[in-house]
Amino acid sequence: MKIIAILRNQRMFDILKEYADLNNFGIIRYADVKDFFADYSSYLSDDIYMVVNAGMDIGRDVLSLKNLKAVQQFGIGFENVELDEAAKNRIPVFNVPTKGTANATSVAELSMFYALALARDYNGCINSINHGIANEPMGISLAGKKFGIIGMGGIGLELIRLLKPFNTVIYGIKHSRPEKDYAKKLGIEFTGTFDDDFKIILPELDFLILALPLNETTQNILNGETIALLKKGSYVINVGRAGLIEKNALMQALKSGRIKGAGLDVLWEEPAHIKDEIFHFNVIATPHIGGATESSIHDIARVCIENLKNYIAHKSLINCVNSEALSQKTAGR
Repeated sequence: MKIIAILRNQRMFDILKEYADLNNFGIIRYADVKDFFADYSSYLSDDIYMVVNAGMDIGRDVLSLKNLKAVQQFGIGFENVELDEAAKNRIPVFNVPTKGTANATSVAELSMFYALALARDYNGCINSINHGIANEPMGISLAGKKFGIIGMGGIGLELIRLLKPFNTVIYGIKHSRPEKDYAKKLGIEFTGTFDDDFKIILPELDFLILALPLNETTQNILNGETIALLKKGSYVINVGRAGLIEKNALMQALKSGRIKGAGLDVLWEEPAHIKDEIFHFNVIATPHIGGATESSIHDIARVCIENLKNYIAHKSLINCVNSEALSQKTAGR
């Protein structure tokens, strides 16, 4: 059996390899799916267990391989995998929840970097340095500013912890109805649901942080309509998935000044390129590195291998994101 790791980053692979039991199976890295297919004939006699980066499209061409036994997402997001096709072919798809890993802390820390960089107009600072200008630009303080955290999972809760010492006012939006006194227990101003309260809090916010998964209900939640509700001159930070934001609507809002600046760790095409038109505006971006810290990657790699070992040894579906769909399929594999 073989673990095929489709990982762009060599260091991620090296860490993953540390946790693999190489006596039981080999582990091979490819930078993209195309390179794997070029060598696929070498693996026809092996059971294949695949570990994939976020943003790697895992569709029918991969999921129809007869010797593919499981797909493990290297992180929490799995929207890049065609789950219906995986279930059709009886292939479990696993992810790594943020709970119990350093991933949530890493992504929350990057969100704080964006908040501070946008508040102090980091792009303006670079411009001043490039042109020999001192004492400009004038920034703002985070103290007293109103933050909306959309997504109250591990990342959202870590963000609350990090934002509190800055004396910010925090609003939280979660998928399910929060229990009574939930906001009070967290020490924040308000918690509500996406369906009932998302649009209501937008006019209040100085900073909107998107830290939720991408699915049918969250696709383009920030669009022309919802952006129009934001306070003029507010900032948007996205550490979830690019598809949470309608790109053209964001660019129009940046152009008009409705949104003063954006911090983006996820972009609509990855790898991103500086020629992307989004960089014509006040945007600070990183190349999808929210969880890319040593502590986070070690935790993610460990859980990836644990998931696969448990499945190989016991057919365990712990952290399987399509277990319900698999149970509904009767066709054998």
